[in-house]
Amino acid sequence: TPKAAPSIASQGEHWRVRTDRVDADGKVTLRHAGRLRHLGIGRAHKHKRIIVLVREADVTAVEHGTGEILAEFTIDPTRGYQPKKQNTPGPKTGGVNDVPTHP
Repeated sequence: TPKAAPSIASQGEHWRVRTDRVDADGKVTLRHAGRLRHLGIGRAHKHKRIIVLVREADVTAVEHGTGEILAEFTIDPTRGYQPKKQNTPGPKTGGVNDVPTHP
């Protein structure tokens, strides 16, 4: 029987793993395609240690201690600031629209 071995990545795929800390504004910087990109993790996660997993243009931010997915991104090369994907799991916080209107 053949020995177990890791699968070989397709030609051209680019994988990176790095650890970082979310800044006070809830952002992390990542160099992608020769430019710095600002990933908006969220102020609720400021100063947390995270692991950033990068595969081509897909980025996932995971909390270092728990493994909880904090944010997912698809890098848009035309933008410097990268907002989270809408379907990213995490706490849902209400805004001003959640306040009932007065009669």
